Amino acid sequence: MIGAVVYRLRAENAARVPLFHGRWLHGLFFKIMEEYSAELAAYIHEALQIKPFTVSLLKWRQGEEAGGYRTVRKGETMSWRVTALREDVLQAALHVRVDDVLQAGFLPLRVEEVKADGTHDSGVVDELELVGAALQAGRVAEIRLRFLSPVAFRRDDKDYPMPDPVLIFSSLADKWQQAAMPVAMDRAWIRDAAAKALLSEWHGGSRRVYFGGDRGTLAFSGRFSYDVTALSEEEQHALLLLAQFAAFAGVGRLTGQGFDETRVSYK
Repeated sequence: MIGAVVYRLRAENAARVPLFHGRWLHGLFFKIMEEYSAELAAYIHEALQIKPFTVSLLKWRQGEEAGGYRTVRKGETMSWRVTALREDVLQAALHVRVDDVLQAGFLPLRVEEVKADGTHDSGVVDELELVGAALQAGRVAEIRLRFLSPVAFRRDDKDYPMPDPVLIFSSLADKWQQAAMPVAMDRAWIRDAAAKALLSEWHGGSRRVYFGGDRGTLAFSGRFSYDVTALSEEEQHALLLLAQFAAFAGVGRLTGQGFDETRVSYK
């Protein structure tokens, strides 16, 4: 089973929070895993290069922003989405209880609700059901990806802030294999299929995102539609499956630090 868990949170105190605070939430989720199982947290931290989880940034209403920070008021509510690509990691995420206090950097957050019931972009999915849904889709004309947070790629040791379908779907194929999902994904075959997908419409842009002190990367975000009519039905189904997987796995680098929260649709 894989899944997405959404927490509704309330600030216990006021705090200044970096606009891009993914490292705070990366550390917080490791604390959650460690409290569930120290062995699990150590294994994922030390043994796995591609982490089997993603964390979103905190989602809040508009507030006071200045100098790369936002002032969070005491009592302010917000939501946070975590995804898990392993059953044990999913259970760790679900182990959080209402009224627990989670410490994200300097911001203490009281849990008011934990959702994994299919509402508010949450839910638990059997991997074979994900495969079955893609196979039953029939011919597909267009796959639409909406990146709610920045997506980061490297190409030839340089930042590459472009929504290249080859990089997107190759990244997803790597994550699929790393997570030991059912159905083999041949990376070379996926690259060849993705090379035939054409960017048909887009609304977005690129920027440098600083995720730790002066450490930053060029990244892009926005809505991108890919015309896949030139692909065979088998290729379409493979890319659609990986796109739907992206809602749980994220795309590209640093998905465990707030990068690349993805939503998917197709026609």
